[in-house]
Amino acid sequence: MNDNSFEKLQTAIERCWKVSDFHRNHWHAHDVADGWVPAAPEELTGLPVVTKQDLLDAQTSTPPWGGNLCIDPVDIAQVHLTSGTSGIGRERYACSASDVNVMGESWGPQFDAIGLKPGDVAVFTIPVSFMCAGLSALEGARIHKLVPLATGIASKRMILDFLSDQQAAYLYGIESFLLQLAAEARNAGLAGSFGGHLKGVQSVGSSPYLIDTMREVFGVSVFEVYGCTQAAAKIATTCHLGVESGTVHFHDEHLYIENRDPETGMPVSEGRANVIISTTYREASPVIRYDMKDSIEVVPAGACPCGDPRPGYKPGSVARTDSMMKIRGMNVWPQAIEQILLSTPGVSEFRGEAVRKEDGSDDLIIRIRPNEATEALDDMTAALTDTIRKQTMVRPRIEIDRSIPDSDGDYKVRRWQDRRKEEAV
Repeated sequence: MNDNSFEKLQTAIERCWKVSDFHRNHWHAHDVADGWVPAAPEELTGLPVVTKQDLLDAQTSTPPWGGNLCIDPVDIAQVHLTSGTSGIGRERYACSASDVNVMGESWGPQFDAIGLKPGDVAVFTIPVSFMCAGLSALEGARIHKLVPLATGIASKRMILDFLSDQQAAYLYGIESFLLQLAAEARNAGLAGSFGGHLKGVQSVGSSPYLIDTMREVFGVSVFEVYGCTQAAAKIATTCHLGVESGTVHFHDEHLYIENRDPETGMPVSEGRANVIISTTYREASPVIRYDMKDSIEVVPAGACPCGDPRPGYKPGSVARTDSMMKIRGMNVWPQAIEQILLSTPGVSEFRGEAVRKEDGSDDLIIRIRPNEATEALDDMTAALTDTIRKQTMVRPRIEIDRSIPDSDGDYKVRRWQDRRKEEAV
């Protein structure tokens, strides 16, 4: 991060000492001297990280804001809640009018990279709800004078009709829903008919299969976005090269981003790292040194062929550090299994869970909902079992479950559960 970004962070820390009961109490609880502000980036570890549980505990004991509402309540312009996909609850974050504006402006680099112009029609399949993902995208569209179409409960065929009838230039969705939309387009004989007006597909996450499918069906590149409710403003967006050859570049205009070695906690300029963020713009609900519980593959500053001097991460490399499950002595990352399942044409949706059998051993169960047209289910499940076993060194138990619902664009559908933790409670 640049020097100006760190200076903004120092100012944000000074403000939190004065107006955020949450941060002041959190720092005092970790024996930080009253009013202390790190003089240099290498001193940041003198401030403890903040976790989701820290925020939830504070909001439970001092509802609704946990001592972290830093503006007058009459100046709240929006309220955001986290998705609750972690299974431990939803935090609340207030936004001032200025916060909302910054949140929308943070979409600018991505819209520019895709080549969107004022008046371009943008189709948003991300739900517009209490989460900031949909709200921020629409705010970004307003600021950048795009014509927004939020699909809401529209069917997949209706969304495809929107894309064609409105000559849409932009499509935004989560990876699984975009693949479902592509399957619907193939079934309707529409594959390859969108390239004349569509400029790019925006995805939360990406995979080689998604890249190939979006190119085949919609005729455009994939662009990846990385964000969270705690940051609200975008943490990183793909450069103009897209995820095929580009980098998802970090934004330090409104955030201070730390990439740290998962073992040593030292700063990392390349390779695998854990992400810690601090907001330097948020007036209403700031966060300082929030542990994202995400691991990324860092791309060094200036390494991307696009010429952008900012560092970033390798597209598709985001993994939840707290989602790893140890099964039969092996570390199993759900994200690795998801890539396999999402790249299997016969799979429409899936759910996974770790359970403990009666004999005390662990079992990995993956339930899949096949496409209606999928035949030879035994062959498909056998092939998936073998592929996943080779990838994870754990042989899963795969079951067919036609009752699994579509994600329907849900930003963070919870697909994985560790039932062993529930049993231990």
